[in-house]
Parts: sequence; C-alpha cells; structure tokens
Amino acid sequence: MKRKEIAKKLGITILASMLAFPCMTPAICSADTKESVVVSAVKDEVSDTSSDQEAEDGKEQNSSQESKELNFTLKTYEKEYKTEEGRIYKKISFEYPVADGSSKAAKTLNQFYQKLLKKWKKSAVENLDEAKEMIQQTDSVDSYYADEVTCKITSHDENYISVMQSGYDYSMGAHGMPYRYTYVFDAKTGKKVSAATLLGMSKPQVNEKVRSLYLKKFDQAKKEDNLMFYPDRNDVKTTLNKMDFNDNKYYLKNGKLRFYADPYAVGPYAAGFIEVAVKL
Repeated sequence: MKRKEIAKKLGITILASMLAFPCMTPAICSADTKESVVVSAVKDEVSDTSSDQEAEDGKEQNSSQESKELNFTLKTYEKEYKTEEGRIYKKISFEYPVADGSSKAAKTLNQFYQKLLKKWKKSAVENLDEAKEMIQQTDSVDSYYADEVTCKITSHDENYISVMQSGYDYSMGAHGMPYRYTYVFDAKTGKKVSAATLLGMSKPQVNEKVRSLYLKKFDQAKKEDNLMFYPDRNDVKTTLNKMDFNDNKYYLKNGKLRFYADPYAVGPYAAGFIEVAVKL
C-alpha cells in the first residue's frame, strides 16, 4: 500500500490548532515558491553499534572522509509554497547522495538518484491544492503540510554501498507518515544489488527466511508482553505472506542485511519500522 494511501486512511481529525509542525530543514528563501539546493559533506564510515546511537548518525554528515571506492556529498533539494499573503502552506525537502568523480559507477549511481528525485518531486506536490485550502482554515501560522527526506549511508566498503533515505509526510493530522527509500549498490558498478544476490538465495528463499524471522520475533515479543506487533499471529502471518522483501525493503548495516516492515504493516504506528536482520 502506498504511503499516502495509508496516511489518508488514518481518519484522524485535524488538530492544526494544537500542533506546530517542526521544520527540520535549513532556512529557505522567502519567495512564494523558491527552490534551492543545499550541499553538505558526508562521512561514509559507519561506526554506530546500537539503535540508541541512531540519532547521532546525522552528525557524521558534517565532515568528509575519503572512501575506498567513491566519495560522496549530500545534496538537499528544498522548496516552499506560500499563499498570496505570504503564508507557508507546504515545505518539501529531499536529501540525496551524490558520488564524486566521473567513473562509470559514480555516473550510474547519480543517474539513479536524479530519477528518484524527479519521481519524488512529482509525488510531493500532488496535494498542494489540498494543503493550501487546509491552512486557510486555521489561524496557526506554524502548522502546514510538509514532506521531508533525510539521507545517510548505512554501510560502505569496497564491495557495497548502502543508502537509506528516511521520509516524513505530514498533512496536519495528529502525526505524519514515515517512509523509507533503501538501496544497496555495487561499489564497482553503481548498480543496485538484490537481497537474493547478497544472501546467495533465490527470491522465494529470501521471503521464506525473512518471514520466519518475523514470526520468531513475534513469538518472542508475545512471551515478553511486548506490544510491538498486532496481537493476532495469524493476521501478522497473512500480512507477511503478502509482502515481498526483495522489493527494496532492506539495507546493510554492521555486516547484516536488515529487512523492515513499514509502520501499520504488522504492528501499530508507535512500533515504527519493525526490523529483522540476517548476517552476511
């Protein structure tokens, strides 16, 4: 199910008068529809070893380090939309990696993210009319629609490059909808690498392996009275059987291939992205 379709099914009453959406992107020009590109350096080394350190990952993006195969910088496409009175009704921001140099791998990877940016921009502006209409119904100048994507390289060595983009689509409800773009690339060619190739399995075997890990995690969570999953095991199993984890639902980190299910897929929103991992 697409992320925006999920968000529309939430059916949550608009709480704009109680909310002030925090804009986490850098400052943007004040023109009615002004766009800009922000460039920052990124360190390709990944050193965190626990989920508690996830928040620290962004700090690594302020420095640069020579990689074994490719060097990267992060660029951010930004744009804000304003009414005739100068009131913001939507901000969008998309951070993505850019490989330095003119190698075939760099060109291939950069072409991929230019296409992804183009696709994302088209999706991000689909609800502009709705956003403009909604902010005119509230007096809160700090509440508006937003779609923000941040980026980090979760793994980088002489063989593979793993990139995670974390998105948050907000439309003035009780909360927004998180989403991800995750891809693993061959460091020498810049082409995407499948989970089946990484694990030396067929695609059906990948799904079978990942689904079994989720059910094992479900059983352990239930034993510990952890409310991570929905309570009915059969419902969770049915949903898992419909999911194809070969479809870019994975990323590399700390020598493991991590698979994830989107919020609401097999657990409540508060559980976030529920993950299982397979060692390479």
